[in-house]
Amino acid sequence: MGTICSNRVHNRTQVVELVPMLDNEDYYTLPVSFQTRTAGERITVDVGIWIVRPLNNTLNTPLAVFVHGAPGSSQNFAVIGRKLAGHGIRVVGFDFPGHGKSRLSRQDIYRLDHSTEGKYDMLCTVLDALAITRVDVLIGHSAGTWLNYKAAADLYLAKSSVFLNPLSKRRPRTMHPYWILKLLAALLRNSSLHSTTYRCLPFVYKVSGFSLEKDAFPSLPASIETVRYADLDKMQDYAETVALRKHPFVMAITKNDKIVEWNFAMEMARHMGIEEQEITEYGKDSVTVGDVVGKYDESCYRRVLLFERGGHLVHRSHEAVIIKHILQLLKAVCNHDS
Repeated sequence: MGTICSNRVHNRTQVVELVPMLDNEDYYTLPVSFQTRTAGERITVDVGIWIVRPLNNTLNTPLAVFVHGAPGSSQNFAVIGRKLAGHGIRVVGFDFPGHGKSRLSRQDIYRLDHSTEGKYDMLCTVLDALAITRVDVLIGHSAGTWLNYKAAADLYLAKSSVFLNPLSKRRPRTMHPYWILKLLAALLRNSSLHSTTYRCLPFVYKVSGFSLEKDAFPSLPASIETVRYADLDKMQDYAETVALRKHPFVMAITKNDKIVEWNFAMEMARHMGIEEQEITEYGKDSVTVGDVVGKYDESCYRRVLLFERGGHLVHRSHEAVIIKHILQLLKAVCNHDS
């Protein structure tokens, strides 16, 4: 990849492709102690950890950490993660408590804080447990990008960010009418009504436009908590802090996303300081629409990739373009730090 970074002081609902694991890939559980909603109380969760190491992995290998959406898991990024590893990047993903391999009992789901601030604490806790002291690029998808905004603003060990099908400071169409979401969250918290409500959730998600695999069902209660308690009122402040920090980022958006509105994501990009010359539009088959004009500030690599089509899985539909920009983003971050 040219310059190497040093590690110093991680819709439709995605359908996981059945791709055999690589020899340099691990997906295991690690006991991690999380703070609960009660001050001074902690619980230990066996967290699903996914790692793909490039064949030439060293202490200086650039690190990409993936943040999944709700519902979701680290395995939603298996294909793009393996390809990034093929480009000499170490890849780490993890399953938030209540998702993937990070199973929780019904009672423990509601002992944890699944708000954006709470997920930020979970992210920091997992990074500490893995002894990660530098993240060269933090990559989030869908509801995971709420956490990305917070991390880009406040997590100084994260050197750059990628936002895939990002959400925004506004509730997407799938969260309307909002009273239904609040009702579901309240019913799930009720021990007597939890089981009945849980059985109804796949139907509710289907009506909202999601196509769920059965493996995603156990993560639905934690997913409801994530979207119910997202700190939307703080998102613009996070984005404006990102602009002030001149934090490098790439944002990939599709205009035909049926889960989130693309214009809301563009609004967030502008809050983060994006300028017209940093927006590239693509037509069908990832063909650039017109020439991109203007001079880039390479010390702060910022790009919005706006695709005409691709749905809620932009990193599947336009994988090659997105990988290209992730590599360019990492190169800019490395050059800046060298």
